[in-house]
Amino acid sequence: MGREGRFLFLERAREPAKGLLGLPGGFVDPGESVEAALTREVAEEIGGVLGPATFLASFPNRYPFAGVEYHTCDLYFRAELITDPADLRAEPAEVAALKWLKPEDVRAADLAFPSLRALWASLRVGDVSQ
Repeated sequence: MGREGRFLFLERAREPAKGLLGLPGGFVDPGESVEAALTREVAEEIGGVLGPATFLASFPNRYPFAGVEYHTCDLYFRAELITDPADLRAEPAEVAALKWLKPEDVRAADLAFPSLRALWASLRVGDVSQ
């Protein structure tokens, strides 16, 4: 959770799920740890720096790209944003907008991926540590 009880989402700037809500993230590069990938992706996509991350959950997902459907396992973490929100910058190739939303303002239909919808449902019912 972030500022004033809000969560930071990004509006995706490209397919898959262009225009829907996602979280900073991406693929782990060969030879890279998950923690290093998290740090890199947050810096690349929103220009942010995170405090220590806590693993929340993992969910299977399908990620269509260039005509191929990749089966992935998405890992979700919780971390406080160290960067002042005013200093964040959306990477335009990846992110159309940054949105701070109250939990009650997030609709499952607006979330980009089945794995994110599963995480959000778990958070809402308290199955995953917040």
